Amino acid sequence: MKKIFLLLSVLFSSLTMLAGSDVDFVKGNACIMNEAATCTIEANYTDLFIEGKPYLEHMKEKGGTSLKDWEDDVRRAVDEFIKEWNGHNKKGLRLTVDKSAANAYRMVIKMKKLNFGSSAASMFIGFGAGGAQLVADIMIYKGKDEVTRLKTDGVNGGSGISETSRMRDLFEEFAEDTVKTLKTACKAQR
Repeated sequence: MKKIFLLLSVLFSSLTMLAGSDVDFVKGNACIMNEAATCTIEANYTDLFIEGKPYLEHMKEKGGTSLKDWEDDVRRAVDEFIKEWNGHNKKGLRLTVDKSAANAYRMVIKMKKLNFGSSAASMFIGFGAGGAQLVADIMIYKGKDEVTRLKTDGVNGGSGISETSRMRDLFEEFAEDTVKTLKTACKAQR
């Protein structure tokens, strides 16, 4: 039994490593990521649908402190995106939540659709089963001018037990895929 579990673990881990990026470069300057500058990041979820409903409606249906928890979850997810981006892009564009006027760029993650996944699948299957999925656009601006645009039609996160952990896992994967996509697109632009 242990051998079967070990074999399955290796199989699923290797499939994840071989997977391509879930983020697509749309237009603009992909090599922006190589600039020695700082970029303020923000998540925009005003038009977001969660589980097929407008996010406010979804939060009201959940009741309790869902809306406050949501805002905290988004902040933590963005922090995870920053950590992952800055870890994979050490010599180039650095992300921060600091909205200082000195920052040359502004990145907006326009969240469109979010599915939180399944706690049951995460617990009993693991290996990414039950993970959250996000459809979003990423725009990078210099002043008011858009200089880079990317999109995802479904980046998938890991299989955490809570919605909060699945959201952080999702944004970690999202950042990794975004950096990978920009590096590939930058090579093509040279």
